Amino acid sequence: MKKYTVLLVGILFIGVGVFLYFRNEHLIKNCTVEAEATVVDMDQELNTDSDSVSNYMYYPIVEYKAGENTVRAKMDSGSSTPEYELGTKITILYNPNKTTEFIVKGEKAMGILSIVFAVIGLGVTIYGIKEAVSQKS
Repeated sequence: MKKYTVLLVGILFIGVGVFLYFRNEHLIKNCTVEAEATVVDMDQELNTDSDSVSNYMYYPIVEYKAGENTVRAKMDSGSSTPEYELGTKITILYNPNKTTEFIVKGEKAMGILSIVFAVIGLGVTIYGIKEAVSQKS
């Protein structure tokens, strides 16, 4: 059973990598309007892992003009320490059809993260296959 667990974890990682890749591609394709955003708040979320270790993740909340409207939206990605200070100005690209959907201009983290997940998943999957084959021999 353990050999299949490793295989399943590998496939799961590949799936997350593929999902992140297509999510990133969707944002790049649809977020076409440039705007200057200001970090106006920080959403602090408490996360607890399987070992009952708790830590906070910080998600910047930005405000920007989309046409005549002022939009306030939370970033999709957070960090264990605040990445931006309140009042920081950043250049974003937002989706004109869904103005709360945006990316930070020039940020490559999601693309890199999708590759990391896929590569780790591929490695774990190959290892799981080798283990499954070797245990049958």
